[in-house]
Amino acid sequence: MTFQSLLLQNVAVINHGSAPFKIENIEIELLRSNRAIESRDMDREAVQRIADRGAKLQAAGILQQVGFQFCGADLIAPSIKLAGATLARDQALLIVEQVFAFNGARDTLRIRFHGHVDGHATEFTDSIPIKSEFAKNKYNFPLRGVWYAGWGASFHTGHRWAIPEEFALDIAKIGESGLSHKGDGARFDDYYAYGADVLAAADGHVISAANDQPEDPSAMQRPNETQEAYFARLQKEQGERLVKGLTAITGNYVMIDHGKNEYSLYAHLQPDSVRVHVGDEVKVGDVIGKLGSSGNSTEPHLHFHVCDKPDPLMCAGVPVNFSNVTIQWADLPRPIQSGDVVIAK
Repeated sequence: MTFQSLLLQNVAVINHGSAPFKIENIEIELLRSNRAIESRDMDREAVQRIADRGAKLQAAGILQQVGFQFCGADLIAPSIKLAGATLARDQALLIVEQVFAFNGARDTLRIRFHGHVDGHATEFTDSIPIKSEFAKNKYNFPLRGVWYAGWGASFHTGHRWAIPEEFALDIAKIGESGLSHKGDGARFDDYYAYGADVLAAADGHVISAANDQPEDPSAMQRPNETQEAYFARLQKEQGERLVKGLTAITGNYVMIDHGKNEYSLYAHLQPDSVRVHVGDEVKVGDVIGKLGSSGNSTEPHLHFHVCDKPDPLMCAGVPVNFSNVTIQWADLPRPIQSGDVVIAK
């Protein structure tokens, strides 16, 4: 039995016509061989809730702040206003974060918008293919030894909800205490992962890198700080980093082109530790830098993902199976998930 999950990140209906479109309900369907296997229906009340959320997101500037989540301005152009269940000209309804879980194969996602235009019943339908393939290239785990995948592609951690890092890993190391650090964890050197060699996951050539970004110890949780206080502070600081641009988020990083429209990213590296430069050819297993805590990092760890475009943020994540790992307590070979202990040979 093959269990899979699907996250429809964003879909929008935009009225470019002169007459208002009154949306009555929306259907989202998963198809196999042109037959609907699952169907989700949203009535007018649900549509209004979705509309209210979208309008708040736009008013708060979220569409610009996390533009990578909406393909820049490709999905919602600046001239388009997110609005309610009735859409006037150049108004749109944005649907986000629709989750499905299923057993077996599904090959198409179809969405139907039912409503009225000029008093006449109208339906707008579109569909996109569902692809279940993993990365085309062969990848090794980017670290050696025993590691802890704190964040993976699971829904209860944050990566899955962001398009570029939907299948990313945040990788740390756990000590005998069960913690990722010794002492009170106030210094980078307290962390067992800090300074580990980061390895190229596959052959390729370097297309971008940064090596001069600082590490900020204040970004970590303070010894006597509550979880609630820390996450409130963290949310504010992360918003400030997003405004500053790419390297404020990735910190010191390396991005490698492996061909077949697949690019690997290694982020939050130590300052002045990056050993490669743009244009360099690398082989799988080459040391490219050292694990650190630069950029948008809450403690020393490696952020690793593979995506489909040569931009760490303006891309879509690609799921990866590593050829040289064993997952502790996994009964069968499977992709790494949040919370896994991974042994890389």
